[in-house]
Amino acid sequence: MITVGGFNTSLDKSMQTDLIRIGGVSRVREVRAWPGGKGVHVALTVAALGERVRLVGLIDGAHRALFEEFLGGRGVEFHGVPIEAGLRTCLAVRDGEGAVTELLEPGPTVDAPTRQEILGRFRTLAAEARLALLCGSLPPGMADSDYAELVSALGAAGLRCGVDTSGEPLRRAAQARPFLIKPNRDEAAALLEGPVAGVDGAARAARALEARGIALPIVSLGAEGAVGCWQGRAFHAAVAVPAANPVGSGDCLLGGMAVALARSAAAEDALRLGVACGAANAMTAETGVVRREDVEALLPRVTITPLQ
Repeated sequence: MITVGGFNTSLDKSMQTDLIRIGGVSRVREVRAWPGGKGVHVALTVAALGERVRLVGLIDGAHRALFEEFLGGRGVEFHGVPIEAGLRTCLAVRDGEGAVTELLEPGPTVDAPTRQEILGRFRTLAAEARLALLCGSLPPGMADSDYAELVSALGAAGLRCGVDTSGEPLRRAAQARPFLIKPNRDEAAALLEGPVAGVDGAARAARALEARGIALPIVSLGAEGAVGCWQGRAFHAAVAVPAANPVGSGDCLLGGMAVALARSAAAEDALRLGVACGAANAMTAETGVVRREDVEALLPRVTITPLQ
């Protein structure tokens, strides 16, 4: 069992247009909408690979049925904490040249009782899991220290926890020494207060994060794959695929890694599965969705390169 905390759930919308005209009118040819947010993407990936998964996140009355049907039909056990305000919308606009522009709302403001309920629900469900993950931004009303406090509490109970967030919540969570973190290159640069350029830069960043007490730091590099560090060994995983919609690929990478780690795989093999999942997502039109057959086809093609 894997428990995912993706508190700031969203309605993801994908739009296709030929050209984005800043300050003008752009005609949209296609619109699709489905449940989203980092936690949703991670949980869907875990379920697609056949592992039991529970997801804790906010839900409003207007979208509860949609989330429960969509997630339940794909094998995700959704534990929605009710909120009166509407969920946020995250918009991904793809132009005729394939460039994707994302517009992300901050999310509804969480009051104190709701904050306590969602944190308590996550702690309870995480205690029954082999691995717990904290994913995405925190909605307004939650504290920047919430992830860090959960990491500390779970660690004290002997539970492994992974974190994928950004900004101040990431900085504080990293100080609590989670088992795993997965920043992208920009998030790693902000965390380490220095540039992260290319595979070599990502390797230096991963080693620096391991030196801070994080057992398995992963730096994701988009189409270049990802770099990990485990017990002093840095390694790079990559696979080339034609990208239809790369949004959410980092989330799917984390989901794949979580499954491998829950099954006691070695760190390199966990990153191999993670990169295969990220690439499988990039091949599909939906955001944060993988097909198991795509992952299985890609897995032998993922290269693992030791780094100095």
